[in-house]
Amino acid sequence: MIILIRHGEIEGAKGRAVGQIDLPLSANGFKQAAQLAESLESFQPRRIYCSPLTRTMQTASFIEKQCGLEAIPVPEIKEINLGEWDGLDFSELKKLYPQDYKQRGKDIAGFRAPGGENFTNVKERVSSFLGQLNGDSPIMAVTHAGVIRVVMHIVLDFPLDNIFRIKPDYCHVTVIESKGDGFFLKAYNLPARPGLVEELAEMMPKQG
Repeated sequence: MIILIRHGEIEGAKGRAVGQIDLPLSANGFKQAAQLAESLESFQPRRIYCSPLTRTMQTASFIEKQCGLEAIPVPEIKEINLGEWDGLDFSELKKLYPQDYKQRGKDIAGFRAPGGENFTNVKERVSSFLGQLNGDSPIMAVTHAGVIRVVMHIVLDFPLDNIFRIKPDYCHVTVIESKGDGFFLKAYNLPARPGLVEELAEMMPKQG
């Protein structure tokens, strides 16, 4: 079982294209991370992985304390690299790159900002990460909205161009499980709340 967690709210993200630009959590983001960690108290994953960006590492630090494990940074689950677009206001992008901006809307999966990557590239590295997991369960991965969207595409097999229909919230939990050569969805976008640990325990694969 793989528990995907989106990081908390980030500082200075509103209205901007945010990919691998290394923004920290906002004050509210720290509060969200603390609340989620409290909801996960007593839960015992086998391992915790996280994107090596500051916002995911900060979120994971709260979970580490509750679960008694150190998170392992994994570059494969970083947010999409937006290259020259990263950190720019969307209003600026429309002015500086009008044709590219239109093309992005027509080809979400294949469009690549100058110096960046596209969601097909993200799918390749996320698939590589999932393929390296050896079946130990449960595993946590503290990551980003773009990565969770791509995982949902992999699991549910909808067109990659439709990934922005998936809207994972800050510090919410999505659960998938391996099944043969693929994965299936057990829960999507669960908030921090009392009883979350019990819900996750119910989802654990039965032994024997």
